[in-house]
Amino acid sequence: MKFLLHSHFPAGHVYPMQAVAQALVHRGHEVVWLASAEHKHRVLATGAIFVETRAIAVIDASFQSENSTGLLDREFRRHAMRLLAQVADYRAILADFAADALLVDVFPGGARALYELGEIPAYATLGVIPFYTSGAAAPLPVSGMWPPTSWLGLALNGILQLVNQWVLLPLFLAPVLNEQRLKLGLKMLPYGEPPESFQYSPHLHIQASCSTLEFSLDPNSEQHKKITYVGPLVCTDSNAEVQLPSWWEDVVSHSRVVGITQGTLATDPTSLIIPSVQALKDDPTLLLIVVSPHSENIEAQVGFSANVRYAGWLPYYLLLPRLSLLITNGGYGSITQALSHGVPLLCAGQSEDKKDTAARVTWCGAGIDLRTDNPTLSQVKIAATKVLSDESYSMNAKLLGEELRNSGGGPKAAESLEKLVRSTATESEDSADE
Repeated sequence: MKFLLHSHFPAGHVYPMQAVAQALVHRGHEVVWLASAEHKHRVLATGAIFVETRAIAVIDASFQSENSTGLLDREFRRHAMRLLAQVADYRAILADFAADALLVDVFPGGARALYELGEIPAYATLGVIPFYTSGAAAPLPVSGMWPPTSWLGLALNGILQLVNQWVLLPLFLAPVLNEQRLKLGLKMLPYGEPPESFQYSPHLHIQASCSTLEFSLDPNSEQHKKITYVGPLVCTDSNAEVQLPSWWEDVVSHSRVVGITQGTLATDPTSLIIPSVQALKDDPTLLLIVVSPHSENIEAQVGFSANVRYAGWLPYYLLLPRLSLLITNGGYGSITQALSHGVPLLCAGQSEDKKDTAARVTWCGAGIDLRTDNPTLSQVKIAATKVLSDESYSMNAKLLGEELRNSGGGPKAAESLEKLVRSTATESEDSADE
């Protein structure tokens, strides 16, 4: 089979797609992956063919300069040319590569347009941020809320969801997309489409998580219920040589190891890493592992501490099983990977989708959300002490971990895409017979 993949430019979006590409190539399929230039080595490492974004890169440039993904800021006008850019870049590939299916992680407008134009047989979406649904029990994006538990809360939340579906999206998002669709000769989008229609494929949506972590909620749209949970998507290379730091044996032998990281986008260490180190470095029962591209600067600012170790990078599959707690700003990939190893969490992030990810963690009882980008030393110390002393956090994280590990990962995602291609081919044959 032939698959065309397209990932958004942040590394947190590329890593999960890398696992899917690796699984597809391993199963003997032809894979072309459209990605930004800085990720060429990651694409090639999977065995996929790399194609650099061109028209899309122009749209993404302003977001990259601002260290933003552009996903949930609701400044829809900034995406006024994205759908057309996607179509241009996809068509350039499809001219020589007749893909059986297209897989995109976010902004599926271009994929939907090509499907409606009959230029691709089917498209799927890959969820690498929280899964948002539009039912009355579903919290709104960027709210950081749990599903309502009272009839009044349910009614109010339901009204907000209806306003979003019938007022806000038709007024602000649909016109931006329709303007581009009309240039392609497509009809305007149906009024009042559920939000899922703007985010997910009706053919197949692959979510890099598990149902429990997503509040066990189903999409509020029958056509978008083709969802497959696959757990964390992690690219592995059993032949790769990993050079661990000289102090790694300290990690292996220690009983209470705390990891501290800030993910791949918001990496300023003064917001979370430095306060966390300062809050916990005087506790002799803990070993703190700081993972950051700024590790040398952090050590210079904090000073030497006997129970702190620094690394610019460490493989998560080796680090996470050793942790008693992970302190993080709450990137979706880091959270799901940590939970898959049964590691409870201390979350401190408010940007993008991070508050929604943290809400899912706390709803499951697998960690604490500090509800700030810049926690104080006292906040970190009190919360970390609570998570480490209350076994319920660890127990809940382990329960989630079992569900996440059993979800299938990259191979399950590849299998789902294969089923999509086969079912699409069968439907096409049936239509031809009629």
